[in-house]
Amino acid sequence: MRAPILCFRPSRRPLVRAGALARLALLAVLLGVAGEAHAQLGIDLSAPAPQGEKASKKVKKAPKQAPAAPAPAPAQDAAPHAGTSPAAPPPAARPARPAPADDGLGIDLGKAAAASGAAKERLDAAKRLFQAGASDTAAIAFDEILRDPAMVPVHDEARYQLGKALVRLGLNHSALATFDQILDQGQASRFYGSAMEWLFYVGKRLRNEQPLVSRVARHARDAFPPGYEDKFHFLLARYEFERGRALQDAGRAGEAKTAWDEARRLASLVREQAGATPTPAGEAPAVDEGDIYAKARFVDGLILYAEGDAQGATNAFKDVVRLTNPKRGRHADPELRELSFLQLARIHYESRQNRYAIFYYGKMPWGGESWLEGLWEASYAHYRIGDYEKTLGNLLTLQSPYFKDDYFPESYVLKSIVYYENCRYPEARLVLETFSGIYEPVYEELGRITAGDQANTYYYDLISDARRQGSGITRKIMNLAFTDQNVRRLAESIREVDDEVDVGLGGLRPQFRETALAKRLAEALAAEKRALVEEAGARARAKLEWERDGLRTLLAQALRIKIEVSRKEREALEGSLAKGSQVEVVRDLKYSHAVSDEHLYWPYEGEFWRDELGTYSYTLTKGCKDRLPRTDARPAAQP
Repeated sequence: MRAPILCFRPSRRPLVRAGALARLALLAVLLGVAGEAHAQLGIDLSAPAPQGEKASKKVKKAPKQAPAAPAPAPAQDAAPHAGTSPAAPPPAARPARPAPADDGLGIDLGKAAAASGAAKERLDAAKRLFQAGASDTAAIAFDEILRDPAMVPVHDEARYQLGKALVRLGLNHSALATFDQILDQGQASRFYGSAMEWLFYVGKRLRNEQPLVSRVARHARDAFPPGYEDKFHFLLARYEFERGRALQDAGRAGEAKTAWDEARRLASLVREQAGATPTPAGEAPAVDEGDIYAKARFVDGLILYAEGDAQGATNAFKDVVRLTNPKRGRHADPELRELSFLQLARIHYESRQNRYAIFYYGKMPWGGESWLEGLWEASYAHYRIGDYEKTLGNLLTLQSPYFKDDYFPESYVLKSIVYYENCRYPEARLVLETFSGIYEPVYEELGRITAGDQANTYYYDLISDARRQGSGITRKIMNLAFTDQNVRRLAESIREVDDEVDVGLGGLRPQFRETALAKRLAEALAAEKRALVEEAGARARAKLEWERDGLRTLLAQALRIKIEVSRKEREALEGSLAKGSQVEVVRDLKYSHAVSDEHLYWPYEGEFWRDELGTYSYTLTKGCKDRLPRTDARPAAQP
């Protein structure tokens, strides 16, 4: 049985072109210059933060200077930031002021005030461009301000406004890196709360939440934006659970227990009404957070399962099943519901409550993300109760041409065991020979790939290229790496960064791509991709090494079964010689084509139809002559 899995599953406004030349001329006058204009974090295994910095501390709201409303979508974000002053009048309209005196410390207060006023004027001019929809031109202007040492008084707001402009341009990873610079300052920046709101907004536009999870764990220990309390607590609970699992794998059980206790505390803070009402039709999907409470209960169930509390985990997963029932009117989450059924089935299987396990495996939706995994695991539950017909039927689906690139080598070993236990020795031998013919080359290839001392980037490039262009055994091997959810997440982020470089930056006008800002963003994205590829390659190599060792064990088991098959065949031959006649090993079995009222009998003649997958039942026509069929008449105890 494989370990439990946790799996959670931009429109750009058109540039306003009217009056573009006039705005550029205004910008050139006000600026007084020619208008040139971190990677996804892993799990931190360090000790928790000091008590004064832990998430358990009562968090404070963001300073009043930051806006309290959630970050709006770019199309609605045209007003200046709350708390900023209106644009200053042109210098010619101001009355002349007397030159201020020196402050006695060698500082000319008049020059300081003049510099601050000029900085404010340049910032206001850039903000007007942003409000007019010229996001790329505004981004260049904000970047010019940030690169000008004389504009230090407005650098904080310019950086915040630059992040907003990048979001509107669809450059989400670049925007996150910009907001990181504000969040790194903590409460010292008056835009901390607003940047945190935009962090949540951008996180919802990514293909996976991992960059958001890592940033929340990194930045949001002291404060979180109003209205995001439940999302905040859920993300931190998820992070602490994954951190605890990494600590457990590293052999640090005590620290893992501490992390899991903190994860349970954070999950308990998520309110039951969080995400209870689906998003009304017509509303922006950005406000749709899903059923956060159901997700928090799922994380709680995973923690209880990891700690050995099977009953508590069962209750938590049953809660998730009830919460995600589409008839309840809450948020529909088919993937989360499917994972809950899978976890319930695994818990009952481990408790040897096989019929309850089969019941929950059967609840998994046909063709779902984890349906094939559940079908494979259900085969073992059917085998345990002696339902060989359904076991072989499930294995027929797994070995069908539809799933030729999926990796289930254990299915051949289980199939040979079923034939062996029914004294079908020739069939068992044939299955084992088929298994060896398919997977011995796979094992040799895995050994060759993992034997060298290659860089981590080599392994990521290998699995990516083979998955796209490979065929047969090669693609089957490389698909193994992507069964690791961490590798899959990292690969999604890498594709996202590539799209941002090729489509995001590449789709902007040439004048923008030639600016210092565009070059700096491209360099930052390249550095982020290198870090992601390095981590993905390391995880891919570890996954391939683990599968190599597992396949070696399976090949050894297959060899032992083959030896046992040969021994049984020899015993039958020796018995025949002793009696002077052939010894019958198998006998004909009685069988019927009868099926339930909900099904129709249809003979299998070697063809596969997609809608029949998962419904096959193999009829055994022969079995051991001197052995009664296995039965499991005792009902499993209700957990």
